[in-house]
Amino acid sequence: MQTSGVGDRGVRFRRGARGRDAFWLYMGIALAMLALEIFGSGIPRQIRGYANDFVAPVLSLFEGPIRASQAGLERLAGVGDIYLENQQLREENDRLRQWRVAAQRLILENERLSQILKVPEREIPPVATANIIGVGGGAFERSVLLNAGSGDGVLVNLPVVDELGLVGRTIEVGYLTTRVLLITDLNSRVPVRLERTNAVAIAEGLNEPFMRLRFMPVNSSVQVGDRILTSGHGSLYPPDVPVAQVVSIEDDIILLKPSSSLDTLDFVRVMDYRPLPPEVVETEDPEGQTN
Repeated sequence: MQTSGVGDRGVRFRRGARGRDAFWLYMGIALAMLALEIFGSGIPRQIRGYANDFVAPVLSLFEGPIRASQAGLERLAGVGDIYLENQQLREENDRLRQWRVAAQRLILENERLSQILKVPEREIPPVATANIIGVGGGAFERSVLLNAGSGDGVLVNLPVVDELGLVGRTIEVGYLTTRVLLITDLNSRVPVRLERTNAVAIAEGLNEPFMRLRFMPVNSSVQVGDRILTSGHGSLYPPDVPVAQVVSIEDDIILLKPSSSLDTLDFVRVMDYRPLPPEVVETEDPEGQTN
């Protein structure tokens, strides 16, 4: 064990001695080169030139792989940038699509509101233009709920229209909401006339998509395609508002298809139509006195 320890120390000593000798050798060479450089000798430059000449082939040999590696890294970095840019473009496209959908919806709403203003109404002012917020359905009800109420001036029994024709009438009015009885409800009766012949009748709801034309005068001429308008009788609905169109005639059963888009209602208009009953209409005599 002692012999082994002495041998290890000897090996370490010899290694340390060689390291010191190499250090002093390099130090001496460096000092000599420095002195030659200071005193203006060209030997250091020549040595550097020889060193460059020696290293140049090695550098040329590794230049191609190094450049290829750099180009690959740049391409990878470019791919990463392209990926991030594509991600940003996709997000921007998603936002643009959302804006496009919103713009199309607003355009449609604007067109529908503009069309609502063109419904024949004999200069009847609107009480409110409202949105449908609920639909009542079932075997015994055809109604919708509006987001306008007495706070907007809505009253009971006011006619409601969309851009195509008559929708119904108000039956329950709250401060913020109003329920509208549709013309297809079983309890709905609308005094109407045929646009082609002026024959008067009643359009009844059936709790179905279609209505029925009843109480036509004897020998009245009714044809498929005839337009049905409000007659103004009964003072509940104004005259000449489109109600329906004749789609089927079988014996004495005349079916009507509503003009308004009841299946896709969105915006509707509550009309301020409140004619005075005949018994309270005051007349004036020729001398200007009220009777």
